[in-house]
Amino acid sequence: MVDLTEETRLATPQSAAEFSFPISTPYGIQVEFMQRLFETLERGEFGIFESPTGTGKSLSIICGSLTWLAHHHARAPSTTDDNDDDRPSWVRDYERKQRESIADPQALAREKYKKWVQRVRRNESAEQRERKQNARRMGAVRAKACKRGSETESPHDSDDEVVAEYHSGGENDAMGDGEYSESVRKLLKARANNRVVEDSDVDSDEDTDQDAEPEEPSINKIFYASRTHSQLQQFIAEIKRTKFGHATPCVTLGSRMQLCTNDEVRSGCTSSAMLNERCLELQQSGRTKRCGQLPVQRTPMLDLKDHAHTHAMDIEDLVVQARKLSVCAYYGARAAVQQAHVVALPYNMLLSRSAREALGVSLAGSVVIVDEAHNLVDTILATHSALLDVRCVTMLLDLVQRYFKKYWPRLRGSNVVHIRRTIALLRALDKYMRAFGATEDGATPVVVKGVNEFLHDAHADHINVFTIDRYLRESNIGRKLNMFADRQTSLTNDAKRPRAQGAAQASEIAPASAVAALEAFIAGVGSPDRTGARIVVRNGTNGVELSYVLLDPSEAFGDLRREARAVVLAGGTMTPATDVVEQLLPRFGRLSRDMCSPAELKKLDPDQVQLFSWSHVVSPSHICALVIESGPTNSPLRFAFQDQQNTARIRECGQALAALCNVIPGGIVVFFPSYALLSKMLHVWRENGIIERIARRKPVVTEDAHKDVLSEYVEHVRGQRGGAVLLSVVGGRLSEGINFSDELGRAVVMVGVPFPSLASPELNERLAYYESIGQSAVSTAVGPTPTQQSMGPRSRSLYESLCMRAVNQSIGRAIRHRGDYAAIIFLDARYAEPRIARRLPAWIAGPDQTVSSCKFGPALARVSAFFKQDFSV
Repeated sequence: MVDLTEETRLATPQSAAEFSFPISTPYGIQVEFMQRLFETLERGEFGIFESPTGTGKSLSIICGSLTWLAHHHARAPSTTDDNDDDRPSWVRDYERKQRESIADPQALAREKYKKWVQRVRRNESAEQRERKQNARRMGAVRAKACKRGSETESPHDSDDEVVAEYHSGGENDAMGDGEYSESVRKLLKARANNRVVEDSDVDSDEDTDQDAEPEEPSINKIFYASRTHSQLQQFIAEIKRTKFGHATPCVTLGSRMQLCTNDEVRSGCTSSAMLNERCLELQQSGRTKRCGQLPVQRTPMLDLKDHAHTHAMDIEDLVVQARKLSVCAYYGARAAVQQAHVVALPYNMLLSRSAREALGVSLAGSVVIVDEAHNLVDTILATHSALLDVRCVTMLLDLVQRYFKKYWPRLRGSNVVHIRRTIALLRALDKYMRAFGATEDGATPVVVKGVNEFLHDAHADHINVFTIDRYLRESNIGRKLNMFADRQTSLTNDAKRPRAQGAAQASEIAPASAVAALEAFIAGVGSPDRTGARIVVRNGTNGVELSYVLLDPSEAFGDLRREARAVVLAGGTMTPATDVVEQLLPRFGRLSRDMCSPAELKKLDPDQVQLFSWSHVVSPSHICALVIESGPTNSPLRFAFQDQQNTARIRECGQALAALCNVIPGGIVVFFPSYALLSKMLHVWRENGIIERIARRKPVVTEDAHKDVLSEYVEHVRGQRGGAVLLSVVGGRLSEGINFSDELGRAVVMVGVPFPSLASPELNERLAYYESIGQSAVSTAVGPTPTQQSMGPRSRSLYESLCMRAVNQSIGRAIRHRGDYAAIIFLDARYAEPRIARRLPAWIAGPDQTVSSCKFGPALARVSAFFKQDFSV
């Protein structure tokens, strides 16, 4: 929260023109959305904004937030009035500039960085001219430099594999960094990186200031996060539609896999982990071969930054421009963040503190907007969970032992202690997993334990996992292990080296992937607070698997909320928002408030959350929402788990769908709770000729998890007078982010209610934990598997919210603009129950619109009459 006076608070714009909205006649809810967003950002609040898909939410976010940012940057600092001073104007101007520099400490930093850039460009330009004029002399210099570089590292030298001297400041360190002077630390750092120590390493501060790149000051900005790359691309495209696209520095962050411009490196890497390690390896000091996309001269990278600061750039734009300049788009994007006004990035880069630190991203004073935030909680939990299987553990144990055996005499500091701890932990995990795989007889295929309980059972509770986690993060041992594994593989391709038991079977795992899996698992297990997490042990497809499962997202979100000025969650289906707030900012639970300042405590107060929700822009007469309780033969339509094998009901559902196809024009999108039920119903419908009957009216297209069928469906709808039927799955590829507007989605049909499976131990633990956080003491015990009947009120509410949020996402695929119209049909009587009906979107179940429940005959008549209307009026 930000304390503002009437004099300092920005006035809220009152019209679309003041927001630079690109459409002359916006919807009323768009103007209101922008106004509430502007006020939320100005006050530094946490706001949840729900606006149905098709109401222009993206444009409202862009114009509302960027208008606030422009006003915020132009906010006049409070200064004294010099108008009545009789001193000369040049004296007043000089003193005003001095005050502004003192009032804004970043002004000097900006000026310093600007002068450094000018100096670099001037010097490198002079060097370029000199090279052209004296190519022969410069060629000799380059040859000498290459020779000197080759002398520092031979092809068989392995100094770069030795982990740098490490001092954690813990109980095993003889001395810390504080005992060394600054110049000595520079020398040690250069030696640890296997770099030739030059005079510049120990120069005076003045010389260093002349050559070293100063820290570029950051400005307050907007961080926009969404789930997929395509959604970020659409967001940037929307910015380009507005006037902000020509004047707003906007950059998109992505992974190396998306942004790497070195084709030689990309072609040899089959996974993101391999590409990351290969990239970092090429940047090691002292190597004769470095990445060609990271030139020694800084000017090309500065040119890419300048281009990013004058254009709104998505990932494709960055890659194209970087290739033109022959530089790396990945590091170019990171370099452009500091002075960007908008940073678009995927969820995982925003929600993880370690990822933000690695990118050099600070949220302080800035605004965070999370779009499509209906799955934010699930994304936080998934981002901080990890999976480690027995193949990885076996391979890593063998790898670390071989590394330690070769290099232990050369390891300095506390490296020996920490690597021995890592080996001890890997041995304990390997022994536990092998024992579990040998004794597990199928009766208990999954075991769930608390983190401390698991470490005790694995006989690893005496090992300091916290220090191992810190060591893995700070020492770069993972990168050294990868380099060692790669070198050993190339040198011993045909050698008959004895292997540890089981290591041969694990040899197909890429070392980079195994190291990344271990680091993620240890980061979770080594967390200081383990009450909101579980370890799930199961026999998976790759042997015994250990899953670190985070149950409580509040700690990760609390870090983000404390740091950012304001946080906005936006989406088309945020209702119900109560459980989202209670999971992100619980009154009880793990979220620590002991070390928070009063301002931070106010930010973490769930009572301060602002909730805004708007109805759809379409007229209620353009929506026909129906719950059909029974089929054509009056057989009930209800597909709970125990009813999904009832072939009579499945036939009844198929007959109802076939009849609806006769009266609904255009395309019909049918959603099923799972691929299993879709497959079962298709089998019964084919046996009874129902699919053939539907196909005579409309071609039937079935979603395939491994195949893109959307283009086939679109082609059928637009090429056939009767349209087509698309059979898809809730939570599948076609249930989110797909636009079924106009004739592509004249009806959305929901078959069954997609409750998550209670057979999932991860879901069971999450529900039990959510039930416990409403109590004064949070439970850390692993509870029994719940049923819908045995759930407490809080866990039942969360269970139903998880289901209905997925339903609301699916039915939101239709009705995409004001002139659109569609029928929303529920083929399951449970949708009429109050506990389900109240969780449907306000635009079909609000005060202006109700969901009728009736039998098949009256329902068919209503649907037929609905589509006979003239919607053009």
